[in-house]
Amino acid sequence: MEGGSQFLSPQPGTIIWTLITFGILVAGLRAFAWKPILGLLEEREKAIQGSLDEARKAREEAERHLAESREAMKKARQEMAGVIEKGQREAERLRQEIMSKAQGEADEARRRGIEEIERQKRAAIAELRSAAVDLAVQAASRIVQSSMDEKTQKKLASDFLAGIADASRRP
Repeated sequence: MEGGSQFLSPQPGTIIWTLITFGILVAGLRAFAWKPILGLLEEREKAIQGSLDEARKAREEAERHLAESREAMKKARQEMAGVIEKGQREAERLRQEIMSKAQGEADEARRRGIEEIERQKRAAIAELRSAAVDLAVQAASRIVQSSMDEKTQKKLASDFLAGIADASRRP
């Protein structure tokens, strides 16, 4: 057998040397390559696991913050609704108070106006009575001073009526 067939036919010496070489190679790889490779793989696995743990913690923290934010927004909405309701109640109270005060002032102004009208009415009546008395006294004194003919009576009555008209025009 020539050179190429030597590798195809199994020979015990070649098998032993191949196994010994393979064993040395495996021992060398195990001593010098596998430990560092396995160490790197373990470090990489720990780094990945750490990143996953951090991502999980970050997600949980984000969910917690989201829940807190939602709760804070809910409370803020409730507080805002309370403030708005309180403002509306206060505005209604102020409106009622202003309306009541305005009604009271209007009633007071109306009462004062009525009192003023009554006072002026009484003053006018008193003045009219005074003028009527004066005219009656004047008329009586004229009657006494003059004779009572028909012409004199008409003139006296006419003067009396003119005096009443003048008295009613005085302020």
